[in-house]
Amino acid sequence: MWIAVLFVLELTAAFAALYMARPQYSSWVHGHRGTKPLDALSRILPAGLWVMDRTRLADRLTEPLGQVHLIMIQLHGAKKALIETKRFAAQAIVYSYGALCLSTLLGWAAGGQAEMLLYGLLLAAFIPFVMYKQISNQCQKRKRQMLIELPEVLNRILLLVSAGETVPQALIRSVEGKEHKGSPLLTELAAAVQALKMNGSFSKVMEEFSKRCAMQETSLFTTALLMNHKRGGDELVMSLQELSITLWDKRKALARTLGEEGSSKLVFPMVLIFFVVMVIVAAPAMLMMN
Repeated sequence: MWIAVLFVLELTAAFAALYMARPQYSSWVHGHRGTKPLDALSRILPAGLWVMDRTRLADRLTEPLGQVHLIMIQLHGAKKALIETKRFAAQAIVYSYGALCLSTLLGWAAGGQAEMLLYGLLLAAFIPFVMYKQISNQCQKRKRQMLIELPEVLNRILLLVSAGETVPQALIRSVEGKEHKGSPLLTELAAAVQALKMNGSFSKVMEEFSKRCAMQETSLFTTALLMNHKRGGDELVMSLQELSITLWDKRKALARTLGEEGSSKLVFPMVLIFFVVMVIVAAPAMLMMN
């Protein structure tokens, strides 16, 4: 009976937190949802924000949230990073508390088994790590895609510079007319080109581009352009050619790594198919022996 009382108390606490949080945090959720529709999670997200502020979670977990913030900077940019970090923390609170309530309900349905509460606590503690792993994988995937695209962009710039274009103009022409959707590198380059068109300083624009990408390869690319774009001539072309060779080698190594990862993912399905075939082949023989 006590587990039913605990479940009622958990639901009461959840509704109380949501009731107290809505006047203060609903406008924040609506204002920062972007183009996404208001889903069920967005409706209960104010409760997570309220709990986060009341418990001073940002002060208590400075280092873990700092790591999340760094990833959000790479995924969404410096302007939206703080908003996405708060959203991440609030979602982690909501999901963890939901897992705890669900485990209590299952324990009540199973006849008051207290083991379900322990499983719920473990699941609630594990959920933030799973969420962190997801955004970390997204960041890694973004970096890999940028590394694949960077040699092609550099080759276009190299051809334009060899034809007599200046580096800023070559950068602009290499991005114009390209489809940016689904391409993180072209998206960041398009933002840099837009800043150049608004008479921004080339050195400052490229430094900001390098910070947004946060990759060693884009830093090498930016450094090569900044060191040689004023001098131009053969030195710039030779520098870009050397960098192009380096980037193509890294792209080949990445392609090889991705191929090995794809092959390793096929091992389990192949083993499973092998066992199924073995059962199909061996079953008639076993039945005949019986």
